[in-house]
Amino acid sequence: MTPVPVRRPGAGPRPVTELAERLEAGRSARRSRALRRILRGLLGLAPVLLLAWVLLGSSWLAVDRVQVVGQSRLSVADVQRAVAVGGDTPLARVDTGAVERRVGALAPVAAVEVSRSWPGTLRVEVTERTPVAAVVAGAAVTLVDAAGVLFDTERALPAGVVRLEVASPGPDDPSTRAALQVQSSLPAPLRTQVATVRAGSPSTVELVLRDGKQVVWGSPGDTAAKAAAALALLRTDSTVVDVSAPGVVVRRGGPAPSPDPQG
Repeated sequence: MTPVPVRRPGAGPRPVTELAERLEAGRSARRSRALRRILRGLLGLAPVLLLAWVLLGSSWLAVDRVQVVGQSRLSVADVQRAVAVGGDTPLARVDTGAVERRVGALAPVAAVEVSRSWPGTLRVEVTERTPVAAVVAGAAVTLVDAAGVLFDTERALPAGVVRLEVASPGPDDPSTRAALQVQSSLPAPLRTQVATVRAGSPSTVELVLRDGKQVVWGSPGDTAAKAAAALALLRTDSTVVDVSAPGVVVRRGGPAPSPDPQG
């Protein structure tokens, strides 16, 4: 008679159970390692996040002062209004390019540079336009810089500033550009005598001197030859000197006209 194997209580497929336990233990260990890596990463990132919040989100390093330098015609208040940055704005979040555009839109401003000075100062350095000429209309004297930009008004013609007479003064006007180009290129012995520069067109620039004499200059260019001829002829009794074609100068004598009243 063949014996029948007896199954003991609790006996089972141990190899299968042990494999499942080992797989579960491996998954648990991997989860633990992954969690530790995440925690270490968060701990390492915490100072960066804190610094970012201090710079960009808190009021600790907010703008507490707008420092304006370089202005003279404009007041500090004029520039600060154009800056338009609230006192609670974090300094790191200030759009310096936008501030430069707003301040640069002020008529007397030729250039502007905005920088940060920690912990809370926004520094605005302004370069204002320099008047080289002025347009006079009645009692209004409008200043013009070397680029032809009209940027400010005065009650009288400032010393050293010539009167500009053109039909449509402005940086895009060819006659304005020609007149100012001639004026800026003159040698000092002639430039200091000029009271008025006028141009009916870019090729018909004329100079009126402080003693009333006139120099017909013509187009910009040939400055050295034209200036030499003009200075030589102005030492004579000529009242009008035409050097528009410097190889063939023309002079006319007679009593000198009355000096320019603005000179």
